[in-house]
Amino acid sequence: MQNEPANISNQTVELGALLEASPVAFTMDTLGWKILFGILILVTMWFLYRYYTAYKKKAYKREAVLKIKHLAELYKSNDVSLISETMFQLKQTALQTYNRTEVASLKGIEWLRFLDKKGNTTSFSKNENIITSALYNNKLDETSLFNRSDFVKSSIKWIKTHA
Repeated sequence: MQNEPANISNQTVELGALLEASPVAFTMDTLGWKILFGILILVTMWFLYRYYTAYKKKAYKREAVLKIKHLAELYKSNDVSLISETMFQLKQTALQTYNRTEVASLKGIEWLRFLDKKGNTTSFSKNENIITSALYNNKLDETSLFNRSDFVKSSIKWIKTHA
């Protein structure tokens, strides 16, 4: 029995020629590729539709921001008109987003608190005296300091982030 493994190792084994598989042709003519391509087209169209509807839905925000920028340029020397027109634009923007019965009745400090709450800011309430004086008395207190650029920036930020 010990002689058998020695005999096997001394013999040369002829295996013959190496057989290679023929290359597989890569074509997209099969049904699976057509289904995958169709699914990719449908998913792409769905994403484009969602992007388009979101873009159209936010058109009022872009228009409001442009209007406030225009108002800031138009009323460079008239802060009372800037405040009044900007607050009007903010009210119109809020009416398009929130419940009309909730927003339309707000005025004075309630309106400013609403703006602060929805915009996660305090810039409107801290300027309460200046804003209410400009809106309801059509004048600004000479003793109060009004920073028009901060007011415009906070109004634009509110429009962009309120909802």
